[in-house]
Amino acid sequence: MSALFSSENSQWLLDTLVWTGVLIALVLVLRRPISRMFGAQAAYALWLLPILRLILPPITLPAVFAPTEAPAALPVHTSTASEHSAFIIERAAAAPTPVPFDWAGVIISVWLAMGAVFLVWRVVQYRQMRTMLLEEAVPVGEEGNIRFVETPEVAAPVAFGLRDRVVALPPRFMHLGDRKARDLAIAHELAHHRGGDILANFAAQLLLALHWFNPIAWVGWRAMRRDQEAACDARVMAGRPAQERADYGQVIASFAAGPHLALAAPMACPVLGEKSIIHRLRSLNMNNLSRRRRISSRILLCGAALALPLTASISYAEVPTPAAAPAVPTAPAAPAAPMVPPAPPAPAVAPVAPQDADVVIETDEDGNERRVSTWVIKDDDGKKREVRKVIAINKAEMEMSREEMHEAMEAVHEAMEEVDMARIQAEVQREIAVLRMKDAGKEAAMVKVKCDSRGGSAFVGEDSEDVEILCNSEIVGEALAGIREARDEIAEDDSIPKDMRKEVLKALDKKIKELAAEG
Repeated sequence: MSALFSSENSQWLLDTLVWTGVLIALVLVLRRPISRMFGAQAAYALWLLPILRLILPPITLPAVFAPTEAPAALPVHTSTASEHSAFIIERAAAAPTPVPFDWAGVIISVWLAMGAVFLVWRVVQYRQMRTMLLEEAVPVGEEGNIRFVETPEVAAPVAFGLRDRVVALPPRFMHLGDRKARDLAIAHELAHHRGGDILANFAAQLLLALHWFNPIAWVGWRAMRRDQEAACDARVMAGRPAQERADYGQVIASFAAGPHLALAAPMACPVLGEKSIIHRLRSLNMNNLSRRRRISSRILLCGAALALPLTASISYAEVPTPAAAPAVPTAPAAPAAPMVPPAPPAPAVAPVAPQDADVVIETDEDGNERRVSTWVIKDDDGKKREVRKVIAINKAEMEMSREEMHEAMEAVHEAMEEVDMARIQAEVQREIAVLRMKDAGKEAAMVKVKCDSRGGSAFVGEDSEDVEILCNSEIVGEALAGIREARDEIAEDDSIPKDMRKEVLKALDKKIKELAAEG
């Protein structure tokens, strides 16, 4: 029930009630002038307008067409406010708001319930009428899917039925001596079936159910039935000569006392108010219209039907509420940077200075070119090893990460350790030379240390002519030369990051200082 009485449905019901009432009143005003100008069928067609408006659904427009509401005016605060007034307002806001009684819902409920009762009453009336007419009926013929029966319950021909279409005739109607009058009366009832008049009567009941309390609707129902009979007469008399119109008028007058039957279309229509027979006889003389007038009447009716959507209930689609954005996940804590291992003790001796390098241009997996320099270094013990140096040609795209810097520093420290190993090997050679001198001279001692022309230190025994040469000064000199040369190259190499280059140069300067002090 809450969905039925929603604001949109209530507004649609109210709009439908108002506009169908306005159209009924408008047709009541226009039906006579339209009948005189364009004929009875044009006047009858006007009654389609309130019926079409009854079934016109509400129109939902996109939300972008919704009128924007003017912003509410900001409250004007006086410069001085009473504390007592503020307390009263605060207490009033805190008090529970009473729920108002839904008078609109009660009125709509009563209105629709009475409309439903009216529809049930009309259907019961029709079924009782049909049962009464067919209870003692005798079949007398067929015309397509339309049955003809004779029954004592009618005094004039009557058409009724939607699926089982029937024309009820008075007893012995088919044996009338005036065959022309008989055929015209039967043609009238057949025209009711073929023109859809019975369906129009049923559709009008929905309009009456909506306006069960409205006297204008009941006046409109009677006027529609009169226009329906006049339009049916016009269909029967279309293209017939004037003499047959006069005969047809006499047939209409002869059945003036026919019964009033619910939802049926009798030959005579004795409704209240205006005399139907007089209206129909007068309309017979207004149906001889030119082709131009008939076309004009159809254009006017189509234009009026196309204008009906202008009266439809307008609503606007709701703007979809955007879904709440998911909470931004908290970024995980960045892992602690790996501790850079302390640099090993600086070596005292450097390896032999490298020879000229072999340079090769290579391309890595990402398509970047790099220059690879390779040196062959010979240690004191005669072993050879290769040292490679890679320099990216596109320096703008060459970036050294923290891990790469760490690996490069480890390589520097390993080179320093190799220099220390060279010093250790030199000390071992020195001890070996001392032992050899002792063995040869029978506990001979070293009595003199000097540097010969080759730059080495000579260890001479007392009783032996054997001399062991240990070239410490030569090793230190070559180490200093190699380290200085390497330092100069690193200082001029822009491919090494500035921080990395600064740290390496600092370590090399320290090693050069230590070796220079020993030499």
